[in-house]
Amino acid sequence: MRDAGYYRGLVDAAMRPYQWIVCADAAAGFTAGIRRWREQGFPRPLVLAGTPGTGDLPTAEECELVMLGTSGDTMMGGIRAFHDALRSLPPEVVARIEAWDPGGEARVLASFLDNTLSIAGRHSWGARPVEWLELEDKTRADSIWEAAAVDHAPTMVVPATAAELVNAAHALGGDAGTVWAGDNREGWHGGAEYTRYVADPDQAAETIEFMAGHCDRVRVMPFLEGVPCSIHGMVFPDSVAAFRPVEMVVFRVPGSDRFRYGSVATSWDPPDEVREEMRAAARRVGTHLRHRVGFRGVFTMDGVATADGWLPTELNPRFGAGLGPVARAADLPLLGLSRLLIAGETAGLDAVEIEEIAVAAADATRHLGGMTVVDRPVAATETVRVHWDGTAVHPVADGEGNAMLERGPAASGGAVRFVLDPEHVVPGTLGATVVAAAFATADATWDTGIGPLIPAVAH
Repeated sequence: MRDAGYYRGLVDAAMRPYQWIVCADAAAGFTAGIRRWREQGFPRPLVLAGTPGTGDLPTAEECELVMLGTSGDTMMGGIRAFHDALRSLPPEVVARIEAWDPGGEARVLASFLDNTLSIAGRHSWGARPVEWLELEDKTRADSIWEAAAVDHAPTMVVPATAAELVNAAHALGGDAGTVWAGDNREGWHGGAEYTRYVADPDQAAETIEFMAGHCDRVRVMPFLEGVPCSIHGMVFPDSVAAFRPVEMVVFRVPGSDRFRYGSVATSWDPPDEVREEMRAAARRVGTHLRHRVGFRGVFTMDGVATADGWLPTELNPRFGAGLGPVARAADLPLLGLSRLLIAGETAGLDAVEIEEIAVAAADATRHLGGMTVVDRPVAATETVRVHWDGTAVHPVADGEGNAMLERGPAASGGAVRFVLDPEHVVPGTLGATVVAAAFATADATWDTGIGPLIPAVAH
């Protein structure tokens, strides 16, 4: 069997001949990738960044960095502001692009969250077509589950009015309450920003006001007790690769309708039968997407592992953050491979081989960490060592401890990031429990304003 190095070579061979305009909402998140490019002999790229982000920035020798200075009140607000800015660049930025690429031959590497676009007359490569966006509307997910024969919880999709929402919540909700998810009237959304927990629909005025102000229709479903987790598939012309389950580190906020998104972890394992149920569902959904819209590349199915099995909640027709730790574990360029598939450059790609490499590596090398955005501004990145003792996370002296805790700038103000050293990750550990303790330490250390959190509990 060919190894990950073979697939790195395929992606490098497809990309190395070109100059690249890299669209980076947070520049620091792309530093490692840009440094690898330069080590591999890639031309010096131009990076269009929304914000500096948290972490080290690439140097002037490594790239031409153009900071657009975008911001937003929330994570989605920051992402949307960045995508909008890319489509209306000021003349001085266009002039820098023309000076860097006078021949106009560069290609655009769009964010995996974005769609196809052109920048100063240069076109994107391997970006998802805008036509796939409708698949991400959370009010339309049931039609996909039903077409692909995937079991799911009962739902109702209703107009965003008080009477309709309250009636639907009473019809579907039990003691655990309901979850409301808005449509895509304002564009696609993630990070649980348009997804709200409603314990009592008769006391949900704030949630109703939000939904009515931002959505036309809302999906109402029972709150599912269990572990939020996702499964990723990769669609090829004649097959679908399915990877391993990934925990979504998502918390409820006490006394609020909000969820707090805290990124992803691969330390936890669902029961074997649930794991295979999730992977089989991904294969069926991927096959349906290929037939329905000619889909290629990576997609994500989010859901909850309950006591009665895994139930999906939404489909994201794009690369998901949960594949990041899987790709790193395997040293396999899954995002690059997804771009090759979207671009139709499939020579040398083997779905079975890619799946086997990725799943084996991700099972062997686990990731336990979290990241969340905060609205309190952070001017510069600050990193400290901490120790997870099985119950709490404690600050320690430099060079000690078993984990890293960091805060830094973000489009919405700031970001907090935690990573447990890989050699200290115990397979089977529920990531949300550890990340909640780390975020509590961030609050105590830096007054980040995250506040109390309710982590998921495995059944």
